[in-house]
Amino acid sequence: QITNHACTRDYDGHPDWACHKWGEPEVKMSPWEFSGGRGHTIDGNKPFTFSQQFKMTDGQLQVITTITQGAAKVEKTMGPSAQLQAMLTGGSLLNGMAFVTGYWTAPDMNWLDGDVCGGGTERCSEAPAYISNWRITTDSPAPPAPPKPEPNPEPNPGPAPSGEGSYKCCYGGASCNAKGHWCNEEEHCTGSCGGQWTKV
Repeated sequence: QITNHACTRDYDGHPDWACHKWGEPEVKMSPWEFSGGRGHTIDGNKPFTFSQQFKMTDGQLQVITTITQGAAKVEKTMGPSAQLQAMLTGGSLLNGMAFVTGYWTAPDMNWLDGDVCGGGTERCSEAPAYISNWRITTDSPAPPAPPKPEPNPEPNPGPAPSGEGSYKCCYGGASCNAKGHWCNEEEHCTGSCGGQWTKV
């Protein structure tokens, strides 16, 4: 079953409903299209691919659901519909949504799958269901890439420092202090160290 639960708060006969609890519109698959076992277009006991496309046609939203399994394919279209359009413009679609999945089990799920399971009490095997390789894509053109920032200009090199590295404190040109020595600062060299501030 494929359905839509918009929240327009104007449901005749249901003044307490903020959202459509039953879903509108509602599209169901027939048992011969999708069910467990052989003899169905899609055998629910085997892996299959499920996809949904949200498509705008003349300003109206349509949701196209496709299930494929090998060469087999079942496709259902929901909309256009006032309730589906309300989900687009006043609901969550334009505001952003999150992907959520659930696994329901109850003895009274006949409202959902009674066409296949009948009207009696249902029993679920509670075996796991696996979802893999899921992804979200877009049919719209990719947005333009943001402009690349201009590279920052290289700072102009300042004057060569007068300290360690380009000058050393030397004594008569014959010997100089080693790198990192306290006297390898100009004021120390020419002051208390009694040396000459020499370019090296």
